[in-house]
Amino acid sequence: MVLDVKKYGDPVLRRKTSLVPREMLEDPEFQKFLDDLVETMQVEDGVGLAAPQVGDSRRVCVAVDGDEVYVLINPKIRGRSVRLATDTEGCLSLPGLQADVPRPAKVIVKAQNRRGETIELRARGLFARILQHEIDHLDGVLYVDRADLSTLVWLHKVGDDKVEKEPTTLDEVKRAYRQKYHAEKPEEELVFDPVQETEQVVA
Repeated sequence: MVLDVKKYGDPVLRRKTSLVPREMLEDPEFQKFLDDLVETMQVEDGVGLAAPQVGDSRRVCVAVDGDEVYVLINPKIRGRSVRLATDTEGCLSLPGLQADVPRPAKVIVKAQNRRGETIELRARGLFARILQHEIDHLDGVLYVDRADLSTLVWLHKVGDDKVEKEPTTLDEVKRAYRQKYHAEKPEEELVFDPVQETEQVVA
């Protein structure tokens, strides 16, 4: 089943996800959700998708490396290269946009697969970028939080094979998304910016 992809401004995109307990892997409903997550990514022509993007706050994402589709449960980045690489990124939750994002060129990710087996992925290049982008989603972080916002552009398709880029600002994007995707929602229900964690004061 193809799930509804939440758009920038939906508060679920800014919530930190919760760990998936091992016993949940035996739940047929959870396994179906994993199938639905993969199907939604493929139908939307994405290379990755995280659970919060479909309104679910469990620590799960899917990612593509060539022809291989990885389902990652409770993924965590265990190592990053010092060297950074900058490339353009987009996001299914921020359709029509693109910006340059610097990220570590290589990462080591540990996770469980859908059978509960521990796996380790050593990724570089595009796959490393995809993994970092999706794991960011699980922590309530969007690529625009890390992007060089001077490179933020709208993508406009012109004809069959040409795309024009129109520079924009994050404030303009927020206004456009409010109107296009959240017109029926009260302003106070929308969350565009990262949620600041409040420090607990010990008496």
